[in-house]
Amino acid sequence: MTDQTYPGQFLTATPLISTPPFARSVILILEHDETGAIGIILNQDSGLALDELLPEAAPHVVDPPNVFVGGPVGTETALGLASAPAGSFLRPAALGTIGLVDPMSPPSGVSAMRIFAGYAGWDPGQLEAEIEEQAWWVTLADVDAIFGDTTDLWRETLRRAPGRIPLFETYTDSPMSN
Repeated sequence: MTDQTYPGQFLTATPLISTPPFARSVILILEHDETGAIGIILNQDSGLALDELLPEAAPHVVDPPNVFVGGPVGTETALGLASAPAGSFLRPAALGTIGLVDPMSPPSGVSAMRIFAGYAGWDPGQLEAEIEEQAWWVTLADVDAIFGDTTDLWRETLRRAPGRIPLFETYTDSPMSN
């Protein structure tokens, strides 16, 4: 394992990743240490209405009020990602005022929340190997984008990235059809 850890940063899928749910995904890394990494895919809206599945959480959820696909692990579990006062999270927050909360009883002071089914997880050394293989770009998190419109989050994240990464913003969904 390298000395570099990525909590509080975005992982942005490179064009090498072409299968769901990771194709064109942007993941907020919540934890990363010698035991592995955990993150939540931010831009995969399931289209399932939250008010039918978890009506208790609906008042705190930002638009669209749907459940998002957080990743392929633990998809039967609902995770609440919220902007709330520091110290009110289930685990220490990666970004100070953004972290995981109980979606059934969010803490007071929640200003924004999204509900995710599941999460993304990596075994020790797995994420580092995928980054080295250029499957992921590590980019700075945009706190406003976490609870904003995620429709074009992949492209928006690439635009803000350093170096040559922004050139991939125009990468087509179907390169074989060019």
